[in-house]
Amino acid sequence: MGDRSGCLREYEKFLSVARMHDVDPTLYAEVHSNVGAIYAMRAGGRKGRIDGASSSGGYDDDDGGKEGEEEEEEELLDRAELRTRAKESFGMAVGYRPDLGSAWVNLALVILSEGRESGANDGVAVKKCLAEARQCCERALGMDNDDERSRALAMRLIGDIDTMTRQLKRKT
Repeated sequence: MGDRSGCLREYEKFLSVARMHDVDPTLYAEVHSNVGAIYAMRAGGRKGRIDGASSSGGYDDDDGGKEGEEEEEEELLDRAELRTRAKESFGMAVGYRPDLGSAWVNLALVILSEGRESGANDGVAVKKCLAEARQCCERALGMDNDDERSRALAMRLIGDIDTMTRQLKRKT
């Protein structure tokens, strides 16, 4: 719940000011992760859902934000564009702070969502997405990550990815 559009605006202001004052990006990498979580929630919104563990403790698809201009702005962005923005934000977060396990897991979830969207049309793209998402989960597990929720989700996702990969191999 909450005003995601307002939150996103405030995060963007914060990022702009931090860049303007040459603040070390490692100090605000989690803000990129939170921005990614907001875009991922929007991408999974009305027609679907992305479940994950954001650095702020998880996210759902309920946006209690304001109507009007913000709703119109959100409608202009299709799900693919929202996923792209989420992926870019999570990518920046792990680029600045590779130890953010929750960002790696959420990046994996966005990649899996891309694979699900292309699944009916392109088996090669699905395999690529599965491999890329598995690598993200391995990164989350291969570091000193104290976030047990993201570790548990990464382990569960690896199991699910391996199952899907085996199923794809049987089909081909």
